[in-house]
Amino acid sequence: MTRRITDTEIAARIVPTLVRWPADISKTVAWDRLRECVDALRGLVFTVNGHCEEAEQDQDLSPEGIIRRRAQIGQQALRELTEFEPFRRAEKAVASNLAYLEERMVELPKPTTNSIDFLMEQEIRAYVRRQKARLNVALRLIADQRALSAMINAPAYLSGLTEIEWNVVRQRARAALHPQQAEMQECLNKALAEVRSGLSAAKRMLLERCDLREDGEGQFRPIRQPAATSGRPTAA
Repeated sequence: MTRRITDTEIAARIVPTLVRWPADISKTVAWDRLRECVDALRGLVFTVNGHCEEAEQDQDLSPEGIIRRRAQIGQQALRELTEFEPFRRAEKAVASNLAYLEERMVELPKPTTNSIDFLMEQEIRAYVRRQKARLNVALRLIADQRALSAMINAPAYLSGLTEIEWNVVRQRARAALHPQQAEMQECLNKALAEVRSGLSAAKRMLLERCDLREDGEGQFRPIRQPAATSGRPTAA
């Protein structure tokens, strides 16, 4: 008989960080959907555990019948988990919330139209380009609006930066200008990753509880196959 799962274990293994999710910035549909998904994952494992207990206590089932019943319960739940609708809804809501926050983080310096400022920006880019640790220097200059404009309103190579480094400067600048939105984006992305890990945790718990394994073709099969019956029929 497989080990039964306690409610405490379910909460500890499936998104235990839920209790630490921020309350002050989480009053949006996205956070509602994330919490609903966690509840649904925990509820699925709780329900499967209960059904397995019922099968294991069924006096009309033989040991082989219990193995088959438990496998059927687990296979059905794992198929549901493969395309878990609560997670799809959460993922969609998070993407929508992130896009909304992104739209509000647009107040970066505009390209200069003044010839004197243009010459000064050229000097700034040349200064950054001459440095050995160009990215570090560029990040230190973010607080200077003229320096920031010089770097982000021109191709990356003019400052001696790679495209990746240029994007880092741009993202850091936007985060500095919009700290609240940046924090909300970070929290949402982190929570979604935790829920995604919760899906994997739920899958492992279902496999363990129902004594199943996943083969190379993505099929879920009993680890211990029921013994072949002969003679008298066996309850199932």
